[in-house]
Order: sequence, then structure tokens, then C-alpha cells
Amino acid sequence: MFAIVARARKDAKALQYINERNYGGFLRVESLGGGRRFEDVEGKLREILRGPYIPILLFGEKERDLMEEVLPVVEESGRPFYARLLRTKRVRNMRVDELHANLEEIKARFRLGIEWRGTYALSPANPFGIEIHPDYDVYLAIGDGFRKAMKSLLDVDLGENSLVLRKLMNQEVYYSGPNRVAEVSKRLGVPTEVLWRCPCVEDVSLESLIEANRSYIEAFAEASRAFLTQFSDRDIVVPWSGGKDSTAALILASQVFDNVRAIYVRMEYEMPMTDEYVEELAKKLGVELVRVDVPMPIEKFGMPSHGNRWCTRMKVEALYNAVSDLERPVLVVGDRDGESARRRLKPPVVVRRNEILGEFLEIMPVKFWSGMMVQLFILMNGFELHPLYYEGFYRLGCTICPSLAEWELDLLENLGMLPEIMRRA
Repeated sequence: MFAIVARARKDAKALQYINERNYGGFLRVESLGGGRRFEDVEGKLREILRGPYIPILLFGEKERDLMEEVLPVVEESGRPFYARLLRTKRVRNMRVDELHANLEEIKARFRLGIEWRGTYALSPANPFGIEIHPDYDVYLAIGDGFRKAMKSLLDVDLGENSLVLRKLMNQEVYYSGPNRVAEVSKRLGVPTEVLWRCPCVEDVSLESLIEANRSYIEAFAEASRAFLTQFSDRDIVVPWSGGKDSTAALILASQVFDNVRAIYVRMEYEMPMTDEYVEELAKKLGVELVRVDVPMPIEKFGMPSHGNRWCTRMKVEALYNAVSDLERPVLVVGDRDGESARRRLKPPVVVRRNEILGEFLEIMPVKFWSGMMVQLFILMNGFELHPLYYEGFYRLGCTICPSLAEWELDLLENLGMLPEIMRRA
């Protein structure tokens, strides 16, 4: 989570309005007390930097000199941060929607920005020049299986541990070392298309990626754990698919709470190897694992489609029934901004109500993380990713999901895991 810092209390008040309106009040907004000289704000600044949240510092044009004096102290803290000089004289002079747009772009910088130093190192300053967009994501193409799939299916050469920028409409740009090597369209419902390719391959070691990003990701993990502690009086439930995002959320929850219930709703056409992965990791984490098996009566409802996702309703209902014995459940979910605009626009805490559970909370501790951050967090904690991520998958679902792109269907076919019903569909 983030701490948004401004010089004056009136600036902080304008930012707090955005915090309440767009983020449910779950970011932190701080002022430096209104002082105009560095010696007047230094104490408050250092106090904020000792906190667990990631600082975003906003200054107006009239505060340029103060910003220049503040930055060395922030840099000395060793924590990830970003500072911006706005175009208006003071923060509070900017229109609310423009101020919010600045915050959304800055948040995206933290998960997308990269510095190349012989490996990919996360940096909101983004000297590598990755295209920044609030709805983009970055992840790592890890594993020899991923590399072989790209070569055999698309004739695209990747180096070891490529960086992938995932843009809108499932369009992806691949980097091998410091080089852009390909752009691929994986749009739903149309054939996978290589838009361009470049034979300029360079390997990046996984060890270098973990070490270069360890302190950065740990700072975000510390902020997420601090966010989670607000809910220590509740019954903690993690809906767990075995995918990277819900796995990262589960690891964070297990680091904060003594009692965590992980609910694995196993659909009939679950992705292969998920059962084994979930059971093994749950034992390593020492969390309570509840498995709920849900049949998928295709003969009754037909194949799931975008217009009729009856399977999703069954999955959600099974989840709610599995926690209906709890008095104050909190669902710790792995939703992230980079997955879709719809998820980005949700606050980090959502109050929900239904007939099974009554009122309950959904909270999102990895909301501001990238796919790359999630992957490295899991690995740096000594766990493996789901095996299918090493074969070319970006996300996991069911093997008959209507949201499967041709790329994912080809991967399942190559691995001998595509259900016969999908061949007949």
C-alpha cells in the first residue's frame, strides 16, 4: 500500500478526498506539517519514511526548492519511492480528476518501471523505458518449457527468463536481456499472431532477478502485511486457485495471521497439476486447506460461454458455502490492478453482502503488484510457481474456459492436456 505525502495540510485534505472516493480510504495520506523550509519538515519526513507504506511525494511548482532538498533524505532510506513536481503551484490547485490520474500513473510506475543493470530491476523511475499505462502488466517468461513453446508454436526465440509487457487486448512485448525481441497478439477468438520479431537473444539468470529485486519486493510485502494487520479480528479466508496471485495472497496471509483457511474450489475441468501443487504448498505453509469439488454438468447447461458463465456462479456459491460457518469472514483475494481496468477501479477493500454469508469483506493485499512482483515474491520465499507457468501460461483457469485464447489452447494440446470435449466444441 502507498503513503501519499504532500507539504501542507490543505494539500493532504485534497488528496484524502481522492483516497476516500477512489481507494476506500485505505491508502495513507500524510502532510509534512506545512513547513516551507527543509529544517521545518525534516522530522515529519523521517517519521513517515520509518512507516511500512511505500511513499509517493507530490509537490507543486512553488515547492520545487523544498522537493530538491527532500529527495536526498528519501533516497537514503533505501525504500522504493516516487516524487513528482506537479504543473500547478500547489497540489491542492490541481483538478481532482487530474490529480487522481497522476496517482494512477504513478502507481503503475511502481509495478511496470524497469532499470536494466545486467538483469531486470524494478524502478518507478523507469530508465529502461517500458511503456507505462495503468492497465498494463509485466511478468517473467520463466522456464525452458516457456522458451520451447514460443519457438515451436511461434518461431520466436527468447533468452532465458524473458521480460514480458502485457498490454491491452492480450498484446505482449517480449524482452530478451536489454533487447525487444518480439510482439505477439494473443487476442481472444482470433489466431495468435507474431507482429514482429528480432533475433537478438540474451539470457538473464533467475538468481540475478531475485537478488536485484529482493529489497524492492520485500518493501511491498511489508506494506501489504501492514495493510492485512487491520483485519486481525476477523476470520481469514483465502480463495485459492493455485494461480500466482492467490498464492502470493495466501503466503502474505500466512505470514501475518496464525489461522488461515485456504479454500480450493476444484472445478471438474480444473487445469492439470493443480491438485498436487495446492496440496503440497498448503503443507509447506501449514495452512488449513479445504477442498470443495464442483461437478460441471455440461450436458445440462451447455458449454460455458461469455454470455452464460454458469460455472462461475457455481464456483462462487461453493466458496461461500465453504465459509458459511464463520461469523466474520474476510476473503483475502489476489486481484491486481494490472489484470483489468475493472479490477483497477475497485478499492483495496470491498464490502459485499449475500444470502449465504450476510455482510463480509474482500481485501486485496497484492492489488498494486505486477505479475513479475508476484512471481518473484513466491520464488524468493522458497516456493515454486504452478508448473503450467513454466510452460507458457500467464494465468490459470479451467480447461474449458471461454476466456482461453488460442495460445492457451495450443499449449494444452501440445502438453496432451486439452479435454476431448474441447476438440469437439
